[in-house]
Amino acid sequence: MHLAELGERRIIDRIWETLGKREEYDDCVYVPRGDYYDLITTDFIGEGTHFMGEWDPRLIGSFFAAINLSDIAAMGGIPELFMASMFFPPDYPMENLEELVGGINSLLSQYHVEYRGGDLKESRIAGMSGIAIGRVERNKILKRRGARLGDGIYVTGALGKQAAGYYLWKHGFKEAYEHLLDVHPRIEEGRSLAGRATSCMDISDGLSSTITQLENINNLAFLVDFDEIPVHKLAYEVSEDYNIPLEHLVIDFGGEYELIYTSDAKILGKRIGEVSKGKGGIFRDGKKVGGRGYEHFSEVLDKVRGQ
Repeated sequence: MHLAELGERRIIDRIWETLGKREEYDDCVYVPRGDYYDLITTDFIGEGTHFMGEWDPRLIGSFFAAINLSDIAAMGGIPELFMASMFFPPDYPMENLEELVGGINSLLSQYHVEYRGGDLKESRIAGMSGIAIGRVERNKILKRRGARLGDGIYVTGALGKQAAGYYLWKHGFKEAYEHLLDVHPRIEEGRSLAGRATSCMDISDGLSSTITQLENINNLAFLVDFDEIPVHKLAYEVSEDYNIPLEHLVIDFGGEYELIYTSDAKILGKRIGEVSKGKGGIFRDGKKVGGRGYEHFSEVLDKVRGQ
């Protein structure tokens, strides 16, 4: 059996089965340290899948740092340290590497996070794996599990810009990839939610995928009204100009790294639905919309690449 026959999440399940363990997935590993939890997370990007060699290395570096810090934001934490293992082909320009590291450090500096080095290796393509470390008060930690019946479902910002940027780039607008890489970890928002929201997760693989994961871990239905979702104006334009379903851009592609949370009352952001019983999902005009979202090692990813 090949990895593509399973998909990312089933592969992860099989890994834990191999280890003889059953893990409850969250955005970070959390380790008790007195009144706090240490938060530890890692994320990887590789050339040809997450970025292209001709893209601005400074923007790639900023994006790389942002997606790592996003996991700490989703657990209500304060990021403190960052490390990176990076690999590049021998002919990779030194000037590009300097720009990339500059982009990493620029993003980290916005959140007072210290860059502490890592590892460097030679490879056929460029890629990098980050480790972000932070902390959160034990009585304020946000987890994916915890949603309660009747809670509202909220999102911190507009969706669809990253997907729109990708398709503009695919249609020949060379600088449009900048929209795809324009990601900001919602650290401040996560801190506002800490100790108040009942569950939380960042939207990396699309809202439809995120909703499914939250439903599975909470054993409750997440009912979302598509027309209540805040949609970025660029998504409307690209949907109309290229006849791409708006639903695909807004809920299936992902990459926004906004936070989705549940609470008995609005704390911030926009209410898009309610935690209920029965069957959940995203609905528009009474019909369920959306697919599986973005997933590595899957037909979904092949479809995204091909459009």
